[in-house]
Amino acid sequence: MRIQGLAGLVGGVILGYAATCGATDPDLTVAPPTTSFYKIQGKTAAELRAQMNQLGPMNQDEGKRFDAATLWDLDAQFTFGGKKGKSCQFKTIKVTVKTTFTLPEWTPPDGTPQALVDRWKKHLATLQTHEDGHKQLGVDAGNDFLTQLKAIPTAASCDALQKTAAQTRDAVKASFKQKHKAYDAATKHGATQGAVFP
Repeated sequence: MRIQGLAGLVGGVILGYAATCGATDPDLTVAPPTTSFYKIQGKTAAELRAQMNQLGPMNQDEGKRFDAATLWDLDAQFTFGGKKGKSCQFKTIKVTVKTTFTLPEWTPPDGTPQALVDRWKKHLATLQTHEDGHKQLGVDAGNDFLTQLKAIPTAASCDALQKTAAQTRDAVKASFKQKHKAYDAATKHGATQGAVFP
């Protein structure tokens, strides 16, 4: 029995929001998301907007900065079985979905009007809603990848089996990259979900 893995299956999407959903298959693990922050400063809504425009994460596909971003990563671990030198099949398969959010962080200076603080809190909440949508697409990708891995038949060798798994991963990544783009287009990068500031 051999243990092998496929890691670094990163599908990146800038700007995300949504509703979280868990794994449906016991062989799929959804790791708790991590969040990184970029600090912005300002005393007015216009200053905060300018800071996010300047410092927000870059969407490489669109060549633009947005207020937030989501990166998702699929990690697959397998054990192999079969007849040595004659056949190879997956004995166990585990897929883990990891998500990282990038969000703005602002500490209101003394004397900041409460209306601006409230507006900011609302913007952060709607940003998170949008990013959670990207996270859910990452979970969906993990489920799809796991389902397809489980359907791969016995191969002549473990190398051939791993090559098929890598091809499957690449196809899932390409498919879900388009789904992330469609989600951003449908929500106007979260604008239809309220992620507009000021």
